[in-house]
Amino acid sequence: MYYLKHIKKVLSFLTCSAISLGIIAAYPGSAEDGNYAEAAKTIAEIQEQRKVNAEKIASLENKISDLEGDKDKEKQQQAYLEEQTSIIQDNINLLNAELEALSADIKTTETNIANLDADIITQQTAIDENIERFKERLCAMYMTGSDTSASIVLGSSSFYDMMSRVQMINSMAEYDDKLINEILTEIDNLETSKSNLETEKLSLTMKLEEQEKRKEEKTAEIEQLNIKMQETQYEIDRIALEQSELERSKEEIQEEQDALDDELAAIEAEIQRQAAEAQRLWEERQALLQQQQNNNNTPNVGGGSVPAAPSQPIHVAVTPAESGFAWPAPGFSYISSPFGARWGRNHNGIDIGDGGIMGGTAVASQAGTVITVVNNCTHNYAKNYSCGCGGGYGNYVVISHDGTYSTLYGHLTAAWVSVGDTVEQGQAIGAIGCTGHSTGAHLHFEIRVNGGAQNPLNYVGP
Repeated sequence: MYYLKHIKKVLSFLTCSAISLGIIAAYPGSAEDGNYAEAAKTIAEIQEQRKVNAEKIASLENKISDLEGDKDKEKQQQAYLEEQTSIIQDNINLLNAELEALSADIKTTETNIANLDADIITQQTAIDENIERFKERLCAMYMTGSDTSASIVLGSSSFYDMMSRVQMINSMAEYDDKLINEILTEIDNLETSKSNLETEKLSLTMKLEEQEKRKEEKTAEIEQLNIKMQETQYEIDRIALEQSELERSKEEIQEEQDALDDELAAIEAEIQRQAAEAQRLWEERQALLQQQQNNNNTPNVGGGSVPAAPSQPIHVAVTPAESGFAWPAPGFSYISSPFGARWGRNHNGIDIGDGGIMGGTAVASQAGTVITVVNNCTHNYAKNYSCGCGGGYGNYVVISHDGTYSTLYGHLTAAWVSVGDTVEQGQAIGAIGCTGHSTGAHLHFEIRVNGGAQNPLNYVGP
């Protein structure tokens, strides 16, 4: 007997140790439980930090996405500016071609004017020479006086000779007149051509100046566009730099997140190891208890063992509150998690989780009819996740009381009643355990009014 009691104490301590490493501490922060409470706190802090990091990463990803949109807008603006610059540059190229053509036309015109000037000078020299010769003939004729005709007649050897001389003189006079007239006409034509060329040159020069002005304007436009492109490129570079910094921050947070995951995984592995060890020891204890089963099937209201389902209903003496409901876990009074907001949602009941509660007896808080029983969960150990059994409740029982009130008893090691059973107040309905989503052995207790969860502490007290 002494050996059995010693084993029970050791198993109880190991079981509590494994359970206490869960996310929520199942026991108050006493000196003997301080290390385990600290381990649970560490997991809670890790999960909270992971949540904060996840929010930071999501925020950074949103900022990076927004910046990518801004960068795309700047790139579109830059493409538009480049297109404008290309069009204006094409116009400048056309203007340059026109300017080259105009310059060539002006040079040609200047060459033509210079050639005309040279022709005019040449013609003027010829005219001057002919005029001098004509003057010399006039002077010779003048020196001969008015006897020129007589000299021609007297000096002629025959009539034919005379007529030839007269005709020659007339022909020379006519030739001189014609030559002078032709030269004067040619000079007039050259002067007219020169005037036209000078007018054309003036027109070309004005066009050249106009095109030069247009080129300057287009060049100024390109300079302005280049400035805008530089500003756009600066903004693109700035956004890219900001994105890079955000990406670095995201990577740093992700590295911290990965480190937290590794740390959490290590803690969870240790929890699993200790839970498995506790389960093994518990099974060994169950084997010992089975060998020394109490002949009178006395319920385990003090915890520390998990009796098999009794062959006959067991009743525990309870004292109802003014509401008519009784405390559902006789011998245990510590509330590890109250009714109300928890983990972003409402905790619809209270968790009764004293040390050594594993295997304790859960009793009907009030007489009624069993309407729900889930009794197939075998995951009776501490865990910070849902094993999927019973919607997170694990093994549980729901009792209806006169159709208005109902009570729920969750995370049982095993349920000892069936659907349709009529139970009395204080009747044992199952063994308290750690099935479902349970980080430590405890009884989850709910009171519902017309299906709506109420705070059980408004109806019962330990």
